[in-house]
Amino acid sequence: MNTGLAGQTPVEQALADAIVDTIDDFMTLFPWAEKNQDVRKKAFDDILTNKAPELLKDLDTFLGDNNWLVGKSVTWADFYWDVCSTTLLSCKPDLADNYPRLLALRDRVQALPAIAAWIQKRPKTIM
Repeated sequence: MNTGLAGQTPVEQALADAIVDTIDDFMTLFPWAEKNQDVRKKAFDDILTNKAPELLKDLDTFLGDNNWLVGKSVTWADFYWDVCSTTLLSCKPDLADNYPRLLALRDRVQALPAIAAWIQKRPKTIM
């Protein structure tokens, strides 16, 4: 069964994969397993201050005035942005304030009925 979440065409599939890989490359910069809280905080602050703006600018430019990152319907790239941005915003709540289109994309993903239902019932956790 093809749900179209990977993209509707081979080009859309490649674009969705590229966006996810770009976001994932950024997310792997963080020292998630670092035990020393001072080292961890310094690294997180540095990445969020110095590297995140470039990623957000690029994603915002790519999204433009479209509803979804790729094509005319939601893809896994939109889902991945939502998941990762939720984590990033828990670290720095004002991170995407200069990118209202990216925040609106999160809102659109989170408003999808199945996603909205899951958000309501999922366990509440702290990163």
